[in-house]
Amino acid sequence: MSKMSCSPDWMSSLPEELWDTPLTELAIPGSHDAMSYCLDINSPLVPSESDCFRILDGLFYCFTRPTIFKWATTQDKSIEEQLSMGIRYFDLRVAHKLKDPSSDLYFTHIIYTHLTVLETLSSVALWLNSHPKEVVILACSHFEGISDELHQSFIFSLKKMFGSKLCPHEVCVAPTLRSLWAAGQQVILSYDSQHPLRHPELWPDIPYWWANQHTAKEVISYLDWNKEQGRPACSSSPEGGSPMRAER
Repeated sequence: MSKMSCSPDWMSSLPEELWDTPLTELAIPGSHDAMSYCLDINSPLVPSESDCFRILDGLFYCFTRPTIFKWATTQDKSIEEQLSMGIRYFDLRVAHKLKDPSSDLYFTHIIYTHLTVLETLSSVALWLNSHPKEVVILACSHFEGISDELHQSFIFSLKKMFGSKLCPHEVCVAPTLRSLWAAGQQVILSYDSQHPLRHPELWPDIPYWWANQHTAKEVISYLDWNKEQGRPACSSSPEGGSPMRAER
């Protein structure tokens, strides 16, 4: 990551022979639980956690919360910092708080973030305005506690926020940097739900390689081994593969 930290515009700096290479053939560095840097230690647990865990957390809150917070925090840089360091794939787990009367959505990893989804993604849109040749993959998933109405409202907000920056899945199934630059598109928005079927601007779930290793050497070894096996979903995807990411 040291080289990327000095090159927030690394995609536009790639040699021209890679401009026509499908993104499915490029290594896209990614961020696992990208928003866990702003988890709210005092928020409730997400509903999917087990009843036993919930009871334990209620009885021994002073002991469980520091442990939960430490374990769940997988990133320590803001999303703007991650972008400037070269991260281009963001694992975004979206949820609505139980019994929250507002329509605000938050990111989650066991507990909720204190930043809302829309204010965070607005920061991404602003960053992209200053880096017109950088392309990001935003992978929204999980969607705990989100009703159909909230889904539609959220998708409408995303389409309004990113507008012409979105690369529609039904129009371009194998985008390249050159094709995206020509169209002024910078965002591949993956929405792991049935709702994208009604919205051609959204992409389905995108498979990836999750290294989940402790050292750079182990990550490289994992990626080299997987490269020999073939790219994610190579055998079943009609596009012949999908963008991959290397975890931070």
